[in-house]
Formats: sequence, structure tokens, C-alpha cells
Amino acid sequence: MGSIARLAAVVGKACKSGVRGLVIVHGAGSFGHAPVLKYGLQNGVRTAAQKKGCRITQGACAKLSSNVVHALLQNGVGAVSIAPHGIVKSKGGRIAKLNKAPITRALSRSAVHVLYGDMVPDSLLGFSVCSGDQIVAHLGKRAKFIVLATNVDGVLVHSKVVPQITRRNFAQVSRHLSGSAHPDVTGGMAGKMKEVMRTGKRAFIVNAKKPSRVLALLLGKQAVCTRIN
Repeated sequence: MGSIARLAAVVGKACKSGVRGLVIVHGAGSFGHAPVLKYGLQNGVRTAAQKKGCRITQGACAKLSSNVVHALLQNGVGAVSIAPHGIVKSKGGRIAKLNKAPITRALSRSAVHVLYGDMVPDSLLGFSVCSGDQIVAHLGKRAKFIVLATNVDGVLVHSKVVPQITRRNFAQVSRHLSGSAHPDVTGGMAGKMKEVMRTGKRAFIVNAKKPSRVLALLLGKQAVCTRIN
């Protein structure tokens, strides 16, 4: 079973257990990062080649999200996907406006809305990268709590999980974070921590390869993870 299928099964179990009001935001992964790097879209979209690359990136990200939605539907989750480039407007690479109306409507129907990292219109750069983490930071201010599912047990320093991160120890922990083996145009683990801390909400960084841990957090229980607050 692949990562998407495992996590979709977890969300299905959480919903069957009574969890409501979920909004899922997933990254673009290699689907988005590869064309962004190939066409040089990190600092905006200006040339004809970059515009082509932007469309290719948007299509690739939408394809990944379609796979996520399909897996959720297979697990009994009423998932609804929306392309961020249709509701987000950025300025200089940061979200300036996000139309929450479609999300609010989906939640009122008990649907689980799925958003993702995307190339979005930018008033200064033409189009710019909008990470899933940035969307989480924008929407998470109204959340009860946030669960960030990654490929590690939490924030690791010297191979050990840091149990809690606050504004007091953030700088110290960040100095120990190594670069990822896979290119990430959105800032890696340090970027995730910065974005989620903007919300002021409880957040948990947990290993998606350990489905039981993700499910426990969604159900309000304890699990091995890094807590951010």
C-alpha cells in the first residue's frame, strides 16, 4: 500500500470515528518541484518558456491531487478538491488573498476539502510557488489543531525527535536541521515549522509511514511526534 492509500485509510477511519471539519492540504512533492526547478519558476513567471512550465506544473499538481481525492473516495471520505490557483492571489510569493467561500461551503456539506501546493497568480511575479505549508498557515488560524504528516518521526536533531518546539527554542533547533536529499523549493522542515507557527495553533509533526500515529492525533490522543506551539 502506498503513502497516499495509507493516509486515505487513516482519514477514512477518523471520519468513521466521528471526526468532522477536516481540511486536507498536501504538498506538490516531485510532481510540482521537478518542473518548478526545470523551468526556473522559483522567482516568478515571465518568459514564454516559464509560462509553459507554469501550466505544466499546475497540471502535474492537479493530477497528484486527483490521485489523493480518488484514494479518499475509495475510503468513504466525501472529498472535494479545488485548485489553489483559482482561489489564491499572491504578492511577492506570499498569499495576499484566499477566497475561503468554497471551503466553507464544502464544510457545511460535511465534505472534506483538499487543497495542495500550486502555482498561483502573483501581482508582482506573474505567477509564484504557493506551498501547501503556506496554505496551512493561512487557513490554520481558524483550526482547532494542525497535523503535519511527513516521512520522519518529527523534527529530528542528531537522529532524535524533538518533543516540543516553541518560539524560544526554534532558532536553536533550526540550526541543526540538514538539507533534504530531495529538492524542496518551499523550505523543507524549517519552512514547515515557520509556516505553522504563524497560525498560533497547536500543531504536530508526525510520521505518515506510521498510520496509527496519525490516526491517534486526529482522534485527540498522544503519539510519537513533535509538538509545535
